[in-house]
Amino acid sequence: MHSGVIIALLLLFLGPSLWIGYQEFMRFGWTWMLLLLPIAWFGGLIIGAIAAMFVTGILEWLSNFNQPPAESGSMGGVAWLGIWLVISLITSPFFAAISTWLTAHFLLPAFRR
Repeated sequence: MHSGVIIALLLLFLGPSLWIGYQEFMRFGWTWMLLLLPIAWFGGLIIGAIAAMFVTGILEWLSNFNQPPAESGSMGGVAWLGIWLVISLITSPFFAAISTWLTAHFLLPAFRR
């Protein structure tokens, strides 16, 4: 992979959460509360991967609804794992940015009072 593609993917993956963190740092200064932002980011990544797993499970169930069972040794499970990975790579940054934003705008001001 070219380094430009890697940098673009990192900016897409980390950019929104880093921007929200920068805005909150400018608003609150350096306090212990800002440590909640990386925790929320990581939690969003995990929730995004779990949501992708549910979506993949539903898609697989719909795919196999009126089908006979797969033959032994088929590669269907590996294909669904790849589909889960793609969906997870799409949803995880989205959920990470949303959880960071929710933490920054609702949880941090509540601790400040």
